[in-house]
This record gives sequence, C-alpha cells and structure tokens, in this order.
Amino acid sequence: MRTLLWVLSALVVLAAAAHADPATDPGAAEGDARRFFEQGLEYSRRQQWDLAIQAYRRAVQINPRFVEAWTNLGYAYRKVKDYGRSVEAYEQALKLRPDYAQAHDYLARTYLAMGNREGAMRHYEILRRLDPRMAERLLRAIQANDPDLESSGY
Repeated sequence: MRTLLWVLSALVVLAAAAHADPATDPGAAEGDARRFFEQGLEYSRRQQWDLAIQAYRRAVQINPRFVEAWTNLGYAYRKVKDYGRSVEAYEQALKLRPDYAQAHDYLARTYLAMGNREGAMRHYEILRRLDPRMAERLLRAIQANDPDLESSGY
C-alpha cells in the first residue's frame, strides 16, 4: 500500500512538472523566454522583422530581465525604422546591464540612422572603453554615415 501511495505521489509530481505554469515556475518561464528568443533569432536570420519583433517582445514579456532579447528587439525595430521603440528597447537593456557593449553599439547605430550623430558619438565613447574593436567598427560606420557598415548583426 505504501509503495502504491509513493508511486501515485510521484506521478502527480511528474504530471504537475510537465504542465508547469510559467507564472509560478521561474524555470519554465526562463525556458519559454529562451524559446521565443531563439525563434526571434531565426526570424532575424530570414529578415522577417515583424515576426522577429513579436518573438522578442514575447521573450521580454516572459522575462523582463532578458538583456539579449531587449537588445535584439531594438535591432529588429531599427530594421523596420521604428527608431523610437528601438531606442526604448536598447535603453531597457542598458538599464539592466550598463556595460553591455552590443547594446551600446546598436544604440549608436540607431542614433546614426536617426541623424543624431552626437548621440552616436556618445555611445561610441562608452563602447571604446568596453570593446575597442567593436568601437573601431562603429567609428567607421559613423564616419561613413552608414549605420549598417560593419555591423555585427543581431
């Protein structure tokens, strides 16, 4: 009888784990956010920017501290020329991780696309301290006034 109760208890636990609620299970939520992020990467590779935006937005809704997803969301918004939302996404990433070089690079390129050379240079200066090689590529893009020149992509 005791063995039967143990087996039934184990089955209940396994069934509950299989149907974990992301709202109450941080591990499930993290996995879901990661899956949406990976989906966003695939859409980005295909340059399906609207679908990428949807996937990255879902990832950050599930995990608002997902810096890479915020950064890639900003990139996708820049690709559809929604510069305001692009800047907001990068700023969110940088609130979470102020030393995230990729977000500084992309934010500078967004400012460049907006015609805001001063904003681009401000982030170039920060990037120069964080990642000199990335900063060199960014400086060439600023000098050429081409936000996509030598961009590392999403």
